[in-house]
Amino acid sequence: MLAVTLLSALVLAFSGIGTSHIGDLNGAVANSSADLLVLADGAQGAIQASRIDREHVATVADLDGVEDSRPIGEARVGGRIGGDLYDVSLWGAGPGGPGGVEVVDGRAPQRPGEAVVDLADTHLGLGLGSTFRIADTGHELEVVGLSQDRRFASIPTVVVTYAQWEATLDATYPDADEVEPTLIGVRTSQRADISDLITRIEATEARLAAERPETLAGGLPGIAGVRASFAMATVVALLAVSAVVGLFFLVSLAGRRRSLESLRAVGAPPRTLASAMLIQAVLVTVGSNVLAGVLVGVASRLLPARVPLSLSVGLWAAVSVATTVVAVISVLVAVRRLRSLDPAEALGGRR
Repeated sequence: MLAVTLLSALVLAFSGIGTSHIGDLNGAVANSSADLLVLADGAQGAIQASRIDREHVATVADLDGVEDSRPIGEARVGGRIGGDLYDVSLWGAGPGGPGGVEVVDGRAPQRPGEAVVDLADTHLGLGLGSTFRIADTGHELEVVGLSQDRRFASIPTVVVTYAQWEATLDATYPDADEVEPTLIGVRTSQRADISDLITRIEATEARLAAERPETLAGGLPGIAGVRASFAMATVVALLAVSAVVGLFFLVSLAGRRRSLESLRAVGAPPRTLASAMLIQAVLVTVGSNVLAGVLVGVASRLLPARVPLSLSVGLWAAVSVATTVVAVISVLVAVRRLRSLDPAEALGGRR
């Protein structure tokens, strides 16, 4: 039972790491508080390549079905945290508007000089009340809130007010043209038809592309490849674990062959022996998978946020079903030997 538990836990942990890694790449987009995210059509889904004229925020806001629209910015900057230099994904969003950060501790940034960081980055020393600097600007930010599952590009992710974001970009690139939004966050009215609104946004002369946050996150460059790689590896691992579980039961039953044949020889019905072995196989695999799920679930809760691990209930069910079916098939193969056994020959010790 311990072996089956550990094998199932291995598959669940591997898949959980893959899921969390994808969230580490696109969480800031997938978990956006906006109903729709709008980017430049020419960016082809790449947020870093999107630049939108500020006037287009008003263009989107004037459309029927739009309750509110706000500019959102994202840029890579250097951050000096605890004396070390890190690449930082800096996001700017208006407080209270669509796309604004949702916090699990503290509060959202309300004015320049305030920032929210993700729980996964607190190990760098970015706890509530801590401060850090944006390299080459002299801007110092104080951490006033913590978010969860909102990292981007697997690097430290910081959310500030949009005004602070613009000021930081101006100071970082003083010779550049006017700072433009990267995205537009849209909050739709309750009765708005999302699909129709997307069509109307994309039909404007502004050359914009609109998507639901989860759809945009899934289509970011590289995400599909990462997801496919982890999915393929998980399928291979599941097949390997299922095969190992099947062989485990076959070997186990082969080791008990003498006792089973003796029971058959003294009159134990094959149906009774088969039922007993099938029940045992089901109990062992189901119990092992329950323990494996609990083990991975508890680990994902107890491990620090920077450790990418989560539990997929769907995969948990798939592993449980696959290993149980393979175990039952293995038992049925062994049962065929019992049904063909002559009780008199088994009692006589013939092999």
